[in-house]
Amino acid sequence: MQLNKLQAFIFWVAILMVLLLSLIPLSAPQLSVFTWQDKVHHFVAYGILCFLAIKVYGDRLALWKIALALAFFGLGIEIAQSLTDYRLGEVKDLLANVLGIFAVIFFQVLLRKTRE
Repeated sequence: MQLNKLQAFIFWVAILMVLLLSLIPLSAPQLSVFTWQDKVHHFVAYGILCFLAIKVYGDRLALWKIALALAFFGLGIEIAQSLTDYRLGEVKDLLANVLGIFAVIFFQVLLRKTRE
C-alpha cells in the first residue's frame, strides 16, 4: 500500500472512530482527573484529525477548506448527540473541536512560512 493511501486509510479510520465514540452510549461514569478533561479530549481528537487531513489532502485542498469540513463534522456530531436521549450536544465541545483544528492550522501556516 502506498504511503498516501495508508495515510488516507488512517484518516478515515480516525474519522470513523471519532464518530462512533461520539455517538455510542456511555455505560459507566467517566473518570475525570480535572474539570475540563473532556474538552481537552475534544481538542486533541480534532487536532489529530486536522493533522491527518492535512497529510492526506493538504496538497489538494486549502487549509481553510479542511478546517471548515472538520468543523462541520464536529457540528454534525454535536447535533446528532443532542438528538439522542443518552448524549448531550454541547457548544463548549464544538468550541474545543474548533480550537484543536485551528491550533494545527496555525502551526501548519507557521511551518509553511518558515519554509518560504
